[in-house]
Amino acid sequence: MTGVDPMATRPDPFPYERRLRDLDRLYAEAQATIAARIETAVRSGDLFEARRARMQLASIVAVLDQLGATVTPIARKLVADAFQQGADRTLREIRALRVSVPEIPGAFTGVSRQAVEQLQASLLDRLDSASQTLGRRVEDIYARETRRASLRAILGQSGSPRAATNDLMLRLQRDRQVAALVRDGGVGFVDSAGKRWQLRSYADMAIRTQTREAVVQGAMTRMVSHGIDLARISTSPGACEKCRPYEGRLVSLTGATTEYQGEPVMSGPLPPFHGRCTHHISAVVTAIEDLKRELALAGRL
Repeated sequence: MTGVDPMATRPDPFPYERRLRDLDRLYAEAQATIAARIETAVRSGDLFEARRARMQLASIVAVLDQLGATVTPIARKLVADAFQQGADRTLREIRALRVSVPEIPGAFTGVSRQAVEQLQASLLDRLDSASQTLGRRVEDIYARETRRASLRAILGQSGSPRAATNDLMLRLQRDRQVAALVRDGGVGFVDSAGKRWQLRSYADMAIRTQTREAVVQGAMTRMVSHGIDLARISTSPGACEKCRPYEGRLVSLTGATTEYQGEPVMSGPLPPFHGRCTHHISAVVTAIEDLKRELALAGRL
């Protein structure tokens, strides 16, 4: 995992965050295994016989399949826990205000299950896409170079089958894409900005971002179930340029409110604003805020 762990700098980690390291460990182990098998494949002269090549490719695909089977239930639970913990924290905040904000019957349970399932599906799709991309890259590189070596042998440019095999091995060793695969276990995903991700770092970013979104979705669902439309975005001393314009701003969860007590109200976006973003939202109960304003105007606050 790269950079500073947000948990180390935040005083209020959610319980689910303590288990994120388990998934990071799984991806780190899988990435190291894949890198080792690719390196063995490239350095082995026997590999480039068709049967041996298929075995190596199959072993890499098997690692990715096993990774998916292991990660899926853990990722599903993390998202569900993040959603529930965000909702529970918001409920505690509402009750701590000691005002009557009754819950609309069935409003929370009616929405939460569908919201969690959508968040789970989104995360699993991102992780599966990264793994499939890596598997395709490995196969594409070997297929391309094998076709090239076979063509050279047919045309008599390599001199002999053994020379063709050796030529294939040397080409793979010099191939920059293969070098990248050996170095970091493969690029699992290339984002819209063209940024290249290692499988492990991309998974870490996707999991942390999606679970943070689940926290915010859980909080928002709980607020709306109590008829609360306004929320305030948290602030952080180390906020980045993407987050800073939204810090401390009021946001309308339904989009129905555009101004409150002279303060402009946004209709979105909601956190997270980027990968590994740790911002969240807090309920703004208008009855409490109106009372504070009246007391302040009367000089009693």
